[in-house]
Amino acid sequence: MYLKFKRMPAFLLAFILVFSSLPVSAATLSPGIHHETISTSVGGYPQKVNKLSIDVTNPYTKIEYGVSNPINTLKTVTNLSKEHTYPSHNVVGAINASFYTFENRYPSYLLAKNDQIVNLGRVSTNFNDYMYVPAAFGVTAENKAKVGRYSLERTIEHNGSSFKTTDMNRDRANNELILYTEGLREDKTRQNQYGIEVVVTGVTKKVDSQLKFGEKVTGKVSAIRPYGQYTSSTIPKDGFVLSASGTSSAKLSSMKIGDDVSLTVDVDSAWKGSQFMLASGPLLVQDGKSALTIDITAGRATERTPRTAVATDATGSRAYFITVDGRQSGYSQGMTLIEFSKYLVSIGAYNAINLDGGGSTAMVTRRYGNVYPSLINRPSDGSERSVSAILEAISTAPNGQATHVNVSQDQEGIVAVGASLGFKVNYVLDQYYNPLKVDSTKLELQEVSNGVGKIENNRFVGVKAGTGQITAKYDTATVSIPVTVTDTIEQLVASPSEVRVGLGESANFQVNGISKNQKVIFNPAAVSWTTTGGVGSINGTTFNAGNSEATGSITGTFGSARVSIPVTVSNKSLQVSGLDSLTGLKAETIRSSATIGLEKTLQAKEGSSSLKLSYDFSSFAEGTSVSYLTWPNGLSIPAAPKKIGAWVYGDGANHWLRAAITDANGRETVIDFTQDGGLNWVGWKYVEATIPTNVQSPVKLNKIYIAETSSAKKGKGSIWIDQVQAVYSNQPIPTKSFVPSSSARVVDTNKQFTVTFNQQMNSAFFNTKHVYVEDEFGARQSVAVRTGSDATKVVVSAPTGGYVKGKSYRLVVTHFVPNGKGVRMVKDSITEFKVQ
Repeated sequence: MYLKFKRMPAFLLAFILVFSSLPVSAATLSPGIHHETISTSVGGYPQKVNKLSIDVTNPYTKIEYGVSNPINTLKTVTNLSKEHTYPSHNVVGAINASFYTFENRYPSYLLAKNDQIVNLGRVSTNFNDYMYVPAAFGVTAENKAKVGRYSLERTIEHNGSSFKTTDMNRDRANNELILYTEGLREDKTRQNQYGIEVVVTGVTKKVDSQLKFGEKVTGKVSAIRPYGQYTSSTIPKDGFVLSASGTSSAKLSSMKIGDDVSLTVDVDSAWKGSQFMLASGPLLVQDGKSALTIDITAGRATERTPRTAVATDATGSRAYFITVDGRQSGYSQGMTLIEFSKYLVSIGAYNAINLDGGGSTAMVTRRYGNVYPSLINRPSDGSERSVSAILEAISTAPNGQATHVNVSQDQEGIVAVGASLGFKVNYVLDQYYNPLKVDSTKLELQEVSNGVGKIENNRFVGVKAGTGQITAKYDTATVSIPVTVTDTIEQLVASPSEVRVGLGESANFQVNGISKNQKVIFNPAAVSWTTTGGVGSINGTTFNAGNSEATGSITGTFGSARVSIPVTVSNKSLQVSGLDSLTGLKAETIRSSATIGLEKTLQAKEGSSSLKLSYDFSSFAEGTSVSYLTWPNGLSIPAAPKKIGAWVYGDGANHWLRAAITDANGRETVIDFTQDGGLNWVGWKYVEATIPTNVQSPVKLNKIYIAETSSAKKGKGSIWIDQVQAVYSNQPIPTKSFVPSSSARVVDTNKQFTVTFNQQMNSAFFNTKHVYVEDEFGARQSVAVRTGSDATKVVVSAPTGGYVKGKSYRLVVTHFVPNGKGVRMVKDSITEFKVQ
């Protein structure tokens, strides 16, 4: 989040908040670091809270802040956490922290480490600003987590006398003396003419990033801005500016060009010697009570939005990282600052301070078995925002012995009598919850309880119906694995439930048994298969299609259980949506605006209309902008398609055309209709997106969308989509762009067309991008396009060698061709012809 400042009076307000406690999921990330996800209700809205509890007294636990190098490089919490993870320094949890200045990406406020100023930053002038009262979070020299106010003392020395500045890097009020450094993040002081300013240069260390607290640096007066001068002073890179008004002006009146002036910046004793301090604001909780250091009627305080905070207990032995998701109706709405403050008190915060929130709110935690932490919350932008500084919960524990071993069946379900089952090791943790390298050969199955099975070749074999426990060893760790055995199969279920395949091609399917509504692991080779309709043959669970189009079924029998699978053998694609209605569709966005509507004027590819997706990326310079056509409940695609196809009318803006599908396991996969920048055509074009072979069918189509990663290409426009289809064959029949008409005009192979308009057109659009000839399958021909005798005519010449005899073509002048005043045509001009 970036900051702008306004002045408002401060008020205090107290009221009662009701918190409704709901489910909690929790995990220990290291011996001193614990994570909880809490679903609750605050302000009458659902709230999703993530909380990291950090015991700083644990010998293997520490808290640090994390920044990029250079410090004004923005990165996500996830990426910074990965960069700062190395042996015996494992970031197991982190949150976004500092606000930053949007224009130059520096942290807005003070950062210091071991009394070294890393970023001097600025403070706030107004009651409704976050940092009106300077406050920080840090870890003291005594290794205590601390939230509280701080004060910086800025001492100036000149000709044997010394005095202190009123403040730094904020607007100067009457009778004040303000220090200005690069931490203001402006090139000039921007103060009015009713005061004097002294510019000091030649300081050998950067005041904003190289001084230690209490260290004196000296420079020379290089310029003086007198009272009444309108132009404010330029802030030097090798020094500072002193700006005084009213009674404080006398402190600078004796300074002359060439004089030595010294500066010392020091912090109060409560923070001196701290391991680090990170300034932010406002304070939310003070001494166990809700107490905000901001005007609580200000928009920043009353806005319901995602929030991030850091808190401590009364002793400083424990710190808490807290995030609240927001702007997601039905999931988590976010909190006002007052609600957030009250909530923090309710979960044990004694002191707490607000950090950057909104779209920046993010928490990462290390999942069991992973080396690096990953995102645990749901940012309101749909993805993580890059930030300037984070707070990190770190485990310094060394690698130990295998202690926690996670093992699961290599197949899901209960086991049939006589069936064999293997197991896989998912992850291994030591006593400090560090991930250890998995070696599945170390897993040794030893015994089975209740006589339900036996161990053969390190696999479990079902012997009798019932439940039991398998005892296993992994190094020195003992693992207990529950297992269930059944002696009945009541039903057979095939996946996918329908087979569609091209001529002479093969398709794999799975067959599972069901007993008491549970999947049964059994030997599928024991199923007897038959086919009908001459569709092909079965080999195990592979269907081999015949060489002619056919429809029929595959039927499997196991005892009294039976399953029948409909089969279609064809190279033809299957239309799954004509997009003739908006029912069940909506537009969604990330860093963009978008609308959808039915297009009935522009010629559709199928039916009476196409779908128009209008987008506007122009207001979002940072990050990837996306406009979605979304099926909220998913568009079901039968069988196991190899590709998704669609006709798309492009606007030639060179964006990225993609889709998102969900597989049978609910996992989302993104597939590409084009490469990044590949949506480069104007007019209708058929495109396909390949579905990866590891995606388990059946699938649902969730989204078709355009994305833009480059700020230079973020404009606005529209595309049209029609005839969404599923492709099942490796050699599908080509999709026709049009059906040739028997009444089409007949021309010779070298026909030259002249299209005449009833007004002057913008001849810059007379090119093969906007005016083209295609064959009946949409293949564009290598014609030549030029302006005729004037801008009312466009001439289209045949390809070298001419058109192919006997084939049909269409000459298309797209509606993107405007007249001389920039007004586009309402639809395409299309001329069909046949070559004799």
